Order: sequence, then C-alpha cells, then structure tokens
Amino acid sequence: MAYIHDIDFLPNPSLGPAGRLAGKISDAERRGEALFAKPFPHDPSLSCAGCHVPSSGFVDHQQHDVGSGGLFKTPTLRNADFNAPYFHDGRFDNYNQVVDHFDRTFQLDLSAQDKDDLVAYLTAVGDGVQPYERDGAGATLKEINDFSTVLATAIPAGDKDIVALAVDTIGRELRELTEQYPDRKNTSVSGGEQQRVLARNGLKELVLTLRRIEMAVAAGRNADAATEFRNYRNLMAAAVPALLASAEPWSLFNQGVHDQHYAALRQVMRSKHLSH
Repeated sequence: MAYIHDIDFLPNPSLGPAGRLAGKISDAERRGEALFAKPFPHDPSLSCAGCHVPSSGFVDHQQHDVGSGGLFKTPTLRNADFNAPYFHDGRFDNYNQVVDHFDRTFQLDLSAQDKDDLVAYLTAVGDGVQPYERDGAGATLKEINDFSTVLATAIPAGDKDIVALAVDTIGRELRELTEQYPDRKNTSVSGGEQQRVLARNGLKELVLTLRRIEMAVAAGRNADAATEFRNYRNLMAAAVPALLASAEPWSLFNQGVHDQHYAALRQVMRSKHLSH
C-alpha cells in the first residue's frame, strides 16, 4: 500500500480543476480542447472526452473497440508525452498518427488545422514536470524507504509474515544497491577505495539490522525490534546516504566507471570462452 500510494502523475501546470486547461495556453490548445469534447459527426453519443474523461484523470475505466483489433481499456492521457509508442501494441509512434487513425475510423472529417489543434491539446495534457529522475543512489534509497514504511505498522502488530516479507524485499534491494559500488578487488575501478568500502559496509549494516528486526519479531520481542527499526531509520536518514554520495564518483552510477567495469567483465568472459 505504501508503494502504491507513492505512485502518482507528474504535476502538470497546464491542467486545472476537472482536467481543464489552465494557465498560459495557446490558441491551438484551446481549439483542440473544444474539438476533444465535440460529439462525433456520425455518432453524437461519442466524443474523445466521453472515454478520456478530463475530470477523471482522462479515463472512464471501460473497454472500447476503437478499430485496433478488439476491446481495450481506455488509457489515461496524463503524462502520455513520455509513454510513446501508443495503443495496446505500440503501433503509433506519435499523436499525429493517433489522430489520423481516429479521423479515419470514426469519419471525423478533420481538417489539417483540426488535427494540429488536437495534437497541441494532447501534448499539453500529456506533459509533466521533471519527467526523468537521474539514476543514482538517492532515487534507489527513496524507493527502499517507501517499502520500509511497512515495518512501522507490522512491527508493533507483531506480524511475523509481513515483517519477513518486507525484510526479504528490502534486503534484496539493498544487496543490489551494494553491487553498484565495486569492492576493492575490482581492478577496473581506480580510486575511491576507502569511500567504496565505507559505502558497502553501510549498506551491509542496514541488511544486518533488518535481519535483527526479523529475528526479534519472530521471537516475540517486538520492543527490541522497534529499537532496531529506529536504528535502521537513523542510518537511512543521514549516515548511509552520506556514505553513498561520497562514493558515487567511483560507483556504477558514474557512466565512465560503469563502462570500464562492464568492458573488463566482457573481456573476462571472452577469455574464459576462448580458453574452452
């Protein structure tokens, strides 16, 4: 539930209440919004907005046949600028192709100007602020923290199964993150040895702390588990993020280090293949 609640649309300053365009909007986008709500000429019961309901996140939670080979659930248009290709099978690369398809399939008789206006409107609706987050330890730790909130509820309840599941899930994520910081035996990475060691040790301490939490709950020692969870949260609040940030220049999050690491790995694999 904590993870699901964290999922949301990117903020779009072009959208106001009830999904209406707001702010500094072009004339083309305004015209496109009107066309989007306009009934289809050959079937007044249909319109773009009838399925992509602006006030409901641009969905109606229904399935429709839009001439693409069957019944398919209406997708949201929110943040769709970043979700190409479009349709269930990815047949359309851009909004222009989508608009052309609906024009043909539903005989909308759209002019070239109409099509451009609809594309402008779809682009405005599908936009979002900061669509891409830089890959790094910070983003990974944020996801791990979202999972960790489950423990805040499960530990006081003494829920052994949920604690075990959370510890297993979070532990795997932390171990994978540890591998982003090559150990001192990795000769493909030069420099930052102490920083990498400290980062790996910090992550390993988190994994051990989680394990102590699981063991305490399994033994009915919920108070001890709560103490360990406070230790875990303290580490995650400052100490571990600082260690990871310090070591990041020598981690696989650094593109140069990443390329050197995998080039060396490929060389080792080729050498093993040739030796056989």
